[in-house]
Amino acid sequence: MANCCDMKEGDVFSCEACGLELKVSKACACKAGSEEACSVPLSCCGKEMQKK
Repeated sequence: MANCCDMKEGDVFSCEACGLELKVSKACACKAGSEEACSVPLSCCGKEMQKK
């Protein structure tokens, strides 16, 4: 599962269905497991995006 707190600057994520690619230009500042942490996985076309 690709959550923003696991993404690092320069990582590229892609959608296997439509080919959309997203590149992380700035890492998220949230801390995994904290109340403020982002919890929605990165998805496109109804499927989770995969790290390239």
